[in-house]
Amino acid sequence: MRPVLPALARHPRATRAGLAITAIVVFILVPQVTNDFYLSIAQSVVIFGLLAMSLDMLAGYTGLVSLGHAAFFGISAYVLAYTMNHGAGPLTAALIGLAATLAMAALLGVLAIRVKSIAFVMLTLAIGQIAFGLAVRWTDVTGGDNGLAVPSRPSFVPGAIDYYYATLVVLVVCAIVMRLIVGSPFGLTLRGVRDNEERMRSLGYTVALHKYLAFVISAFFAGIAGVLFAFFNLYMSPSAIDFQHNALIVLMTFTGGLGTLWGALVGSGIVVFFQQWLSIHTPRWITFLGIFFILTVLFARRGVYGSARYAIRRRLDQLSGRPPLDRHGVHALPQEDVALQEADV
Repeated sequence: MRPVLPALARHPRATRAGLAITAIVVFILVPQVTNDFYLSIAQSVVIFGLLAMSLDMLAGYTGLVSLGHAAFFGISAYVLAYTMNHGAGPLTAALIGLAATLAMAALLGVLAIRVKSIAFVMLTLAIGQIAFGLAVRWTDVTGGDNGLAVPSRPSFVPGAIDYYYATLVVLVVCAIVMRLIVGSPFGLTLRGVRDNEERMRSLGYTVALHKYLAFVISAFFAGIAGVLFAFFNLYMSPSAIDFQHNALIVLMTFTGGLGTLWGALVGSGIVVFFQQWLSIHTPRWITFLGIFFILTVLFARRGVYGSARYAIRRRLDQLSGRPPLDRHGVHALPQEDVALQEADV
């Protein structure tokens, strides 16, 4: 085992790619080695993992924590169900649902970027509650508490296993696109806005535009998750976008680790496990989830995935002789490089 670790340290990108491929293979094998119940849990992890990843783009990379992210999830699902019940085909309804999500995000984003910090949290909480109120009261469109049925899935995914693999493909594609976005110059600018908004503004960056685009892009991926959920559940009700679900999405993101993307998927797995598996054995499952979150905050402040990744990177860096990571997860400069920089100044 000892000779393997230095090799992993010398090829960090290949190591990360190998871990990602391993995770994908595990998800691929789920229908082959489990029953329908665990397949349903895995399906929920995939869908809500995508939703949590979309929030992580906004909260982890831009510093804007939203307590109403499920609103965009619900808009796409409700529009899809409504249009299908009025004669639209599944794919057409899905596109209309995503278009409605983009339009609403573009409109609300103009308001959202005008505030920051706790004011942004409260504004998004209000957006989430307005969406929930409309879902309950606008019975002619949403069905109220009775919800809306989704008549069918697309014809090319008729069975549960077929649809599971389709959602897995969508998750992988969306994850790759999000990774490319956060790793691009635009994504690096978002991190700068998160860390020091005033400094980025003084350097000439259009901070408001970057925050607006991050808000809209994040909402779009949340809409994709809503489409997947509607086809999976074949039903949409207000309970899917209530305050508890908004809070659980935030919990998934923080539990996995902000600014990690894949950590959101890990957080989704943890929360779904408590919600769907542990709830069968005890009605106090939410108490155990709260205890787990408290322990995570106390002993793994980067989240479960984020803390594990940080610890592994530190160990591999020690083996490879690279400078240690600082508290931001960045390699510190060797003393001789620091001295050279000071001399240049």
